[in-house]
Amino acid sequence: MGFTAISKFEVRNNMEDEVREAFRKRPGLVEDADGFVGLNVISPKDNPAEFWLITHWEDEKSFHHWHDNHRSESHQNIPKGLKLVKRSFTLNFFDHITS
Repeated sequence: MGFTAISKFEVRNNMEDEVREAFRKRPGLVEDADGFVGLNVISPKDNPAEFWLITHWEDEKSFHHWHDNHRSESHQNIPKGLKLVKRSFTLNFFDHITS
């Protein structure tokens, strides 16, 4: 049915607004990746410094190809000086069952 990768991180130096703006103005390079289906970026109401990126792919192989070869291009607009809460970054993989 598909593959979903969910990454999460927490900003530690009050740059949440800059991160939100960077996501709004992102270059959209992942959209051209083979097997890419969609992206959602969300932030919990009870912790606005935390960000969740939910990417949907046709298959796991497509995600890993993009992640291993093109991820840095998509991260070129990360705000300068951004610091994350230590060990807050996680990346989890899911089989997509239904929408």
